[in-house]
Amino acid sequence: RRRQEDLEDGADQVTMHLCIRHREASSPRRKPGSSRLLLWVPAFAGMTALNFLIPFSSWAASSNVGTSGAEFLKIGPGARPVGMGEAFTGVADDVDAIYWNPAGLGTLKHAEITGMHMQYFQSIQYEYAAFAYPTAGLGTWGFAVTNLHTDNIDRRTEDTDASLGQFGASDNAYWLSYGKALTSRLSLGANAKFIHQTLDSTNSNAYAGDGGILYDTDWHDLRLGASLQNVGSKVKFVNEADPLPLTYRLGASAPLLDRKLLLSSDVILPRDHQAGLALGGEYKHTLTHGVVASVRSGYRTDSGVSGLGGVSAGGGIEIGRAAFDFAWVPFGDLGN
Repeated sequence: RRRQEDLEDGADQVTMHLCIRHREASSPRRKPGSSRLLLWVPAFAGMTALNFLIPFSSWAASSNVGTSGAEFLKIGPGARPVGMGEAFTGVADDVDAIYWNPAGLGTLKHAEITGMHMQYFQSIQYEYAAFAYPTAGLGTWGFAVTNLHTDNIDRRTEDTDASLGQFGASDNAYWLSYGKALTSRLSLGANAKFIHQTLDSTNSNAYAGDGGILYDTDWHDLRLGASLQNVGSKVKFVNEADPLPLTYRLGASAPLLDRKLLLSSDVILPRDHQAGLALGGEYKHTLTHGVVASVRSGYRTDSGVSGLGGVSAGGGIEIGRAAFDFAWVPFGDLGN
């Protein structure tokens, strides 16, 4: 329980997300095109503010803080989404859509595979891998696995400095995903998840589902998305059971500057925390034929961390059909 609270609270740790994606082709939203920057900046800002203010009043005063189990499900995978401040619900244009908005799978044209290792604070490590495969007319199927683990935890049965050996803890989630484009603009998606947690010699299992929707408007390539995450059974250790971290996300994204710049925003509505707003951006520049560099930044209002809390940054490079991404995220007072 304490480890879960530490994960939720965050700290001054600098985390490096390393993600390698193999893609058969770029997303259709990354084709060259025209944008109107002067029109888009005020419009996008107004849209973000409106989406945030409408639901905030009903979620901000949550009385469920610290009452969810399986908190590791709230750790967002993918160095690209994390570098953009986790404002990815309205983007969802690559294999990481499995986590952020499975409806985005329906927009993929070619198979994608990704893997990520994250060295979290102290001795906690996080692993993530995902694969998505579009079929001819039958939508896109995906599979993902996440693992959060740590070892060498001192065992104590009373208030004493002397430990009785050590033990480990491991949290795992396995995802089966599906997304389909119903029309040229509207896509739907869903996940089925199996959750398995181990704390020393005690195990717990749970089942959950996610759902998502993605809509490409005909107004300057504005994309809107929404997802509902972690609807399912409770996590039970021995005699104590806790609900999953149910989260509702609303997102939007818009390309600018001939699609070199991508802006995104998310409204995050968790059952166990204050409502938050995430803002993100990504700028891409072609270095040479087949080589594209990216820089990213983002900000979340609900981090509750001192210093640079809520800020994230990252970058990446695409060489042909492969991409390497990283993200930097401060974690307040927990150190390195």
